[in-house]
Amino acid sequence: MRRSQFNFFEMTKLFIPGPTEVFPAQLAAQTRPMIGHRGKNYAELHRSIEERLRGMMFTANRIFISTSSATGVIEAALKNAVKKKVLVPGNGAFSKKWASVAESCGIDAVRLEYELGKAVRPEDVERELANDPEIDAVMFTHSETSTGVLSPLREVAEVVRKFPTVVLLVDAVSSFAATEIRVDEWGIDLLLFGMQKALALPSGLAFCSVSAEILERSANQPAGRKGYYFDFTEWEKAAAKNNTIVTPAISLMFALDFQLDEIAKNGGIEKRWADHSEMQKITAEWAAERGIEYFSESGFHSPGVSVLENSKNWNIAELNSKLQSAHSVEIANGYKNLKEKTFRIGHMGDHSPAGVAELLGWIDGLTAAQN
Repeated sequence: MRRSQFNFFEMTKLFIPGPTEVFPAQLAAQTRPMIGHRGKNYAELHRSIEERLRGMMFTANRIFISTSSATGVIEAALKNAVKKKVLVPGNGAFSKKWASVAESCGIDAVRLEYELGKAVRPEDVERELANDPEIDAVMFTHSETSTGVLSPLREVAEVVRKFPTVVLLVDAVSSFAATEIRVDEWGIDLLLFGMQKALALPSGLAFCSVSAEILERSANQPAGRKGYYFDFTEWEKAAAKNNTIVTPAISLMFALDFQLDEIAKNGGIEKRWADHSEMQKITAEWAAERGIEYFSESGFHSPGVSVLENSKNWNIAELNSKLQSAHSVEIANGYKNLKEKTFRIGHMGDHSPAGVAELLGWIDGLTAAQN
């Protein structure tokens, strides 16, 4: 058998929108001895993780843990929570995708389309809900990773609360742990995210908080709608026993357990929000000094990823090659049709303001002749 040519021992610092860099201590936490997932040790691990995540999300709701991508939990949210129609504001590749996911599940999706780079407007959501009483859910993407837009979640949640028959489902994949989110205070029925973004862990687990209304809707869905793996009614039976319906990724749970302790030791979730805000500020100041504009509209920049106009006409693939060769770091090209038109600098997870400043200095050094 031919040996893989990939060098597993070559470390590259990832300043991309995800997966983010995982520090050695977090990686090492996965190597704890395996435990049985139906025993007392796992139940205590599960209970402790749920309790700490609940605190970080500012909610008393149940937290579900899924061995899947966040996209899996988005599908689960749609299957369990939508009765008739779901409104899907789309302002980028990922938010637009959720309408297609809904339709693939046999759910009627109402698209609210925006120009790329623009934020979702609460008044538009209110208008759509007022005009179509059959809409009973909103699938809202907080931070659009492809365009770097952070849409106004709190304000959208205020609008949705005006419609008692509508639940709010929030994709917080690239915003959770990077910016303020308060589930109960803001009235979020379901908040979902993965662990490979601002939590700075390997991919493979996803999470969601679910309100009593979501659980009630799940219990009343027609036969065949939910399947088995993503059935919240089954998830709740298992979660009540501090467990999951099938074998979880236990090694990733060990890493998460360690990381949640590290976040608490280093100032808690509010300090993590502040660090992400500072990293975005440093990036914005650097861009402004060089005449580089954000692709995301002013006032709505994501704290986790800056998507910047490639007004200097840099060859981003070539720049990345040089960054990796000279400094063992990597940034990201624009996403799909924005490739080479934009470039993306991920500043989330366990990166620091000093580390972001160092990266930007390296970019300066490698592009000096083109500036």
